[in-house]
Amino acid sequence: MRRGRMGDILMTSPACEDLSQYQNTTRTVLETLLCVSVIVAYVPQYIGIKRTGTKGISPYYVLNHGLFSTTTLALRLSHSVSFPAFTCVASHQLWGWESYSALLGFVEVIVQWLCSVVLLTVFIRYRTVPLVTAPGPNEARARRMSDWLPEEAHAHKLTSARMRLILGTYAAVILPISLGFLLVGALPSFSDHIRHSTSFTVVWGIWITILCVADAFLVVFQFIKQMKTVGRLGTRGSLSITSIAMQSVALVFLSVSQFYRTRGNFELHRERQHMTVGKFLALFFYVYGCVSVDVMYLVAGLGYLVLFQLCLLFDWNDLFSRRFGRIRLL
Repeated sequence: MRRGRMGDILMTSPACEDLSQYQNTTRTVLETLLCVSVIVAYVPQYIGIKRTGTKGISPYYVLNHGLFSTTTLALRLSHSVSFPAFTCVASHQLWGWESYSALLGFVEVIVQWLCSVVLLTVFIRYRTVPLVTAPGPNEARARRMSDWLPEEAHAHKLTSARMRLILGTYAAVILPISLGFLLVGALPSFSDHIRHSTSFTVVWGIWITILCVADAFLVVFQFIKQMKTVGRLGTRGSLSITSIAMQSVALVFLSVSQFYRTRGNFELHRERQHMTVGKFLALFFYVYGCVSVDVMYLVAGLGYLVLFQLCLLFDWNDLFSRRFGRIRLL
């Protein structure tokens, strides 16, 4: 690790010759299968929406899931703990299978993000369309909505156009910025003077802070909105219980995989000089940013587990309430 300035705690020297950047064959194959498993976990929900529409699926859940996945991808791209693997590939120190293995840490997060984007696309494409009588004599028109009851036939305020605009704008803003940090911090063509300058460190720290706070909010908020919808309707509707269970498992394993991917570059040294406020903040957000992707995927996996149990409860009430009685939340 380079030492001597505040930026030193943010940048690590890549050790491309060992397994800190790439994995052995067994783990590389397992992580490849994990990427496939993430895709498979979303497929039942895609099929369920196509077949039965979107009743019971909150548009806020779908949108915030996309925003959460986008923020997590931006955090992985822009955090310096993942720079060395990219540096080793960009500098041609890793080739072929080792290069593929080194980039799998990025691929895992990108695959999960793409699945969330496809979920929003499928949701908009097959969004349930009830007939709603509009103001005016003998005038009726179809309005798109999702978490509705027949006696509550009104257009949802979060329209499909707004969902598309919000996620598209959000991704178009934060992903290029995060990619810029990755290129500046990891490409050999940029000088060490830029990487280790105080101004770059401060801007990087502010950006990581914003992403960490946003990610923590979005990962919780998506499940709150969906659980409220399921509780209000008393049914999971078009939510695929199979997809929910598989996503819970896949995201927990994704959290573990990301942790083992980055721990080889997680290095700190004892600061003999006086610890200033600036150095403390830089150190804090470096450490928090290192584990935030792992923690956010773990929280998302546990959130899906709670949602899975809630859906099981309402399925039980639908199928067996007459014979065994209903189970009440409170």
